[in-house]
Amino acid sequence: MNGTDPSYDPSSMSTSTPYVLRPAQPQDKWAIQQMLWQFTWDEGIELDVRLFSFAFFRLGLVGLALWLQIYWRQSTPEIDVQFILAIANVATAGLGFYLASLVIGQLIMRFFGALFNWSRFQVIEQEGTLAGCALLNAYTNHSELAYVFVQSQFRHQGWGAQIVQTLIQESDQDVYLACKPPIVPFYERQGFTVQSWQDLPVGVKHCFRIFRPHPRLWGFKLNFMQCPMAPVVISPESVAVETAHRSESTPHS
Repeated sequence: MNGTDPSYDPSSMSTSTPYVLRPAQPQDKWAIQQMLWQFTWDEGIELDVRLFSFAFFRLGLVGLALWLQIYWRQSTPEIDVQFILAIANVATAGLGFYLASLVIGQLIMRFFGALFNWSRFQVIEQEGTLAGCALLNAYTNHSELAYVFVQSQFRHQGWGAQIVQTLIQESDQDVYLACKPPIVPFYERQGFTVQSWQDLPVGVKHCFRIFRPHPRLWGFKLNFMQCPMAPVVISPESVAVETAHRSESTPHS
């Protein structure tokens, strides 16, 4: 999920304040992680509570089903029924371990994700202080923009727009993101358009699958947005050079 201050105008970016927009370096790990913690508290805490509540609810149902199966297996004298329930025990326990691994993985990535994938971040640095960050995940057929965050004391200078545009230009695929409705105008100004869940490619749906049940179950609204890959612009000069090169390499009769 993404969030930044949608109230500022990218065209009003201050040029008097020196800053550096650069790829993250190993020494930035903890500073980025602290920004992600702040991002989660400011933008994503409500969503995370819903996500993990739903995940633990599913785990609870699986645990209840496993307990009932074990109870019935121990209380029935029929060998055939015990055998069927034993197989059901194994299958249910496997499902429980799978769901638990997903929850643990999500918790680790939420709280310590920047320590593992810091190299995918771009950061804005001003006078030795990291002012903001953003993450671009590249997949087979698309890219995902996430964790666009500018610290409060550095906002209203257009840096959020600058870092988004930089990552868009770096991607050689369509870029997708998920954000809350108040942030939609900001991303529309960056070239994104809102996409319905039905219109998303299969790979993008798989990437955002963790967000899908919640608008339906609890009314938490998220928008999915797409920015098409920028077309390659070929200058007239390069066309002329290529044409000349081809004519020189063509054998004459």
